[in-house]
Amino acid sequence: MKKLFVPFGFVALLLVMASFTNVKVNVVSGNVVLADGFVKIVNDTPNKVQIHTGSGYTTLNPRGGSTSVTCEEGRKISFADGGKKGKTIFTINSNMCGKTVKLSEYL
Repeated sequence: MKKLFVPFGFVALLLVMASFTNVKVNVVSGNVVLADGFVKIVNDTPNKVQIHTGSGYTTLNPRGGSTSVTCEEGRKISFADGGKKGKTIFTINSNMCGKTVKLSEYL
């Protein structure tokens, strides 16, 4: 019984702490999801770009194609070539949350 109490107590403590801050804790994955929620990624280049967002693949059309991803610090955004994850373009940090990121800044 004591073995179960400690992990549940820890999770309860995290949830109480998260309610007083601008941070949500994803208990299942252990990732910290910041309060601003999403990062918008815009393809401002003249080429069509396929990316892997950390949770799936998407194609961004040239000159304005966009997608939004959950703002999880440490999430890697990578190139995708035919459904295969490629070179990392950038890693999401807390400064990006709630903002628009232009791909040209990282290419």
